Amino acid sequence: MTKKSFSLTVMAAIGSLVAVATPSFGKTSTAGNDTGNPRVMLEEMRNVASNTAVEADHLSMDARNAALSSDSHLSPLWMLKQDVNAMGKEISALEAERDTLQPWEQQAVDKVVPLLKEAATNTEEAIEYFNTNHNFLWSPQYRGYADKVKQDSDQIARTLKNYLKYEKVQNEEQQLRGTITPGAN
Repeated sequence: MTKKSFSLTVMAAIGSLVAVATPSFGKTSTAGNDTGNPRVMLEEMRNVASNTAVEADHLSMDARNAALSSDSHLSPLWMLKQDVNAMGKEISALEAERDTLQPWEQQAVDKVVPLLKEAATNTEEAIEYFNTNHNFLWSPQYRGYADKVKQDSDQIARTLKNYLKYEKVQNEEQQLRGTITPGAN
């Protein structure tokens, strides 16, 4: 297989995966995490969002270098798609269990959903742009998709970090209240 035919084959494969790049929000996940610990799921999503932001930043930097081959963009695009889908599965599982979530967990999910939808849309747009314009990956439009995925992923990570920190402080306060007895010095 020649380099050109390999590139076209991989691009066709990525194109066939565009349909799954957008997570199915509000549907029950089949990832096996539906009954998982929501706090652990949010922590994992925070970690994935942080990694996604780094990957999107690398893709944006690669897009500034017209000397790089289009093949160098395949792996970062694949990773973005996988990460966004993983976060989508986690959010879907959390939404399926919404009634059992603590209020802070519900608020975290509500803040993350629109950001994740935007990241999924921009990931899909980057893949579509790659498939149709693989000779022009240095364009501002393509970089813009990667930059937006980075921004949204950074915001997801910050939001979840803050909610997880809030939950930790709440737990510490409850423990402290339990150690204080009225009238003791």
